[in-house]
Amino acid sequence: CLVAEEKAKPTPEDIVKSIEELKPKWPDNITLQCFDRKYYDSLSDENKAKLLECMNSGIQNPDSSMGCYACRPDDYETLKPFFKAALQKYHKVDLSKTKHVTNWDITKLEGVPEDQKLDVAKLGVKENLSMRVRTGRNLKKFPLPGAMTKEDRVQMEKDLQKVFDKLIADEKFGGKYVSITPGHPSFIDKKEYDSLVKDHIMFKDMSADKYLLDAGIARDWPFGRGCYISADRGFVIWVGEEDHLRIMAMAKGTLLNVVFDRLKAAIDYIESLIDGGCAKSEEFGVVTSCPTNIGTGMRASVHIKLPNLTKGGSDKNAKKILKPLGLSVRGLGGEHTPIGVDGTVDISPSARFCISEAEILLALYNGIKECLVAEEKAKPTPEDIVKSIEELKPKWPDNITLQCFDRKYYDSLSDENKAKLLECMNSGIQNPDSSMGCYACRPDDYETLKPFFKAALQKYHKVDLSKTKHVTNWDITKLEGVPEDQKLDVAKLGVKENLSMRVRTGRNLKKFPLPGAMTKEDRVQMEKDLQKVFDKLIADEKFGGKYVSITPGHPSFIDKKEYDSLVKDHIMFKDMSADKYLLDAGIARDWPFGRGCYISADRGFVIWVGEEDHLRIMAMAKGTLLNVVFDRLKAAIDYIESLIDGGCAKSEEFGVVTSCPTNIGTGMRASVHIKLPNLTKGGSDKNAKKILKPLGLSVRGLGGEHTPIGVDGTVDISPSARFCISEAEILLALYNGIKECLVAEEK
Repeated sequence: CLVAEEKAKPTPEDIVKSIEELKPKWPDNITLQCFDRKYYDSLSDENKAKLLECMNSGIQNPDSSMGCYACRPDDYETLKPFFKAALQKYHKVDLSKTKHVTNWDITKLEGVPEDQKLDVAKLGVKENLSMRVRTGRNLKKFPLPGAMTKEDRVQMEKDLQKVFDKLIADEKFGGKYVSITPGHPSFIDKKEYDSLVKDHIMFKDMSADKYLLDAGIARDWPFGRGCYISADRGFVIWVGEEDHLRIMAMAKGTLLNVVFDRLKAAIDYIESLIDGGCAKSEEFGVVTSCPTNIGTGMRASVHIKLPNLTKGGSDKNAKKILKPLGLSVRGLGGEHTPIGVDGTVDISPSARFCISEAEILLALYNGIKECLVAEEKAKPTPEDIVKSIEELKPKWPDNITLQCFDRKYYDSLSDENKAKLLECMNSGIQNPDSSMGCYACRPDDYETLKPFFKAALQKYHKVDLSKTKHVTNWDITKLEGVPEDQKLDVAKLGVKENLSMRVRTGRNLKKFPLPGAMTKEDRVQMEKDLQKVFDKLIADEKFGGKYVSITPGHPSFIDKKEYDSLVKDHIMFKDMSADKYLLDAGIARDWPFGRGCYISADRGFVIWVGEEDHLRIMAMAKGTLLNVVFDRLKAAIDYIESLIDGGCAKSEEFGVVTSCPTNIGTGMRASVHIKLPNLTKGGSDKNAKKILKPLGLSVRGLGGEHTPIGVDGTVDISPSARFCISEAEILLALYNGIKECLVAEEK
């Protein structure tokens, strides 16, 4: 095999012929276009081999844009005519007239604010941005990644350990070094590696990247690869990626100088610790494997929301508008990755070469300014939105928001109320596959916009509000069909084991907008105001427990590990920031600010803060007597409402006011987890839903809608009705529903 493989290896002349055949077919491949046969023939055999090695990725992958990679620190000098041509072509510069200059000092640039602070809050940015500045460095004493052996990679990582030890011992950095090199003292397993990749701390597995494999860069994976992470996770160094070192500073905020200054100070320190120093060229600046990065090796970027420029979930329009402004647009995980569901994209100045580091930072600042102008221009007018509604309406007959829009009613409204109506409808417009699609944004929206909401309520809840009215009643003793002892004990129905029972309701404070219209400041203030309510509960022996918050800087802040654990235990609610329906409703905005959870000592009583409603209040227990959770919830609500300044939002006509019209009235959902193995045969709840829906029962997975059922056939069932039904009637409906479930399961 080895002999045959060697015989099949193309000769240098074979490769040159291949280049000459490919060149006219791939005009956008810079590697192929910059190949000059006369120059090649003038080289020594050694340098001919070096040139073909540098060109290999572009030859093997003719769809490449650049396609070539330097393999040794001196390749840009040794093969200067080739690389100079490639640099000029890619960076669109004339190196006979311009030269790369290094400069980190923004004070010497024109257009910098007087205070020299590049604070994007001054430009109108209203929330903290994810800011990141990174650069590359390569050690002089090793080949570049494309020509490294496995031994080189392992040795370099070993040599760099003393640099990381210095950083770890320095209080400005601290942290740790992690390696994915088998046998390394700081080796981490796949689970921890995947977690770091997910958090955008560690780089992705390169072993499947054909471009980097053919460049030699991804060879020998995962040997010689690792990552230094500072204590605050705001400073990271990748080892063994496309360059020996990828050094980056990141932070949440609005002042760009913060990450830039931290990176500069760190680079100066790190370079002073590296034996033999880092590879630099007097003519070309910082030496990098890929010519696209040479010069500064720098990329300065922010994640910014551009919902109007990314309408429809694509960054195509944003790229079209921002590219002529010198800005690159990417997804949140880098090139060829999706943008955020809320329209968040990664933007950065495209230039790296013949531009200084300071100029890149200023270009980012000015680029954000241009983005905001372009985003405002792309904002649809109210009339544009109305036209969109009228186009969508006949195409989406199940979208209640669209079906309840009446042009005559809209035209009769004041401009202020027109804007309010379109705001309430936004989620259903942006997501026409919605069922309801609208959300109230202020406690009085159901009154202010009554004709619209009344139509939506009647359509969804299948009620005629000219003939019926919502009535509040928690007293089961006045209902027909309640057992004589007034105990709704499902053990009497044949249930032989304790069920997971949960009853929840929503409440919204009168003094704040509903979640869809809250500012970040509103969310944080409301959480702060509610602390005295939680302090009272914690001090009460019937409740006890604690309050936990995911608001950065909150006194009761919990880290991601504890948060994830509470979500897994169904105590805390899931991250809403990727829910496009709630984002477009404004409800999931400003995540995680103003979000938290009160948990009683026995974990049987919980209050979510800042989810779809200001408060989601729930009682839960294992057992068969439904009254237990119902009575605990009722007593708790009475107590909590008495403690809230200004009270909770309620409507005489519609009952408890909730963000989503699907929950208005009682705001209540009463459910149990029950095993229905026959109705869920095959691991699907499809048949259960088909049989139980006509009985007025909703069937869900164990984690809520669109989640899996239990492997033993356990499902979550609850009465579907929330409106024009009393709280007591919902509990009785659950009891009777369990009875119907058992009959259907037996059948």
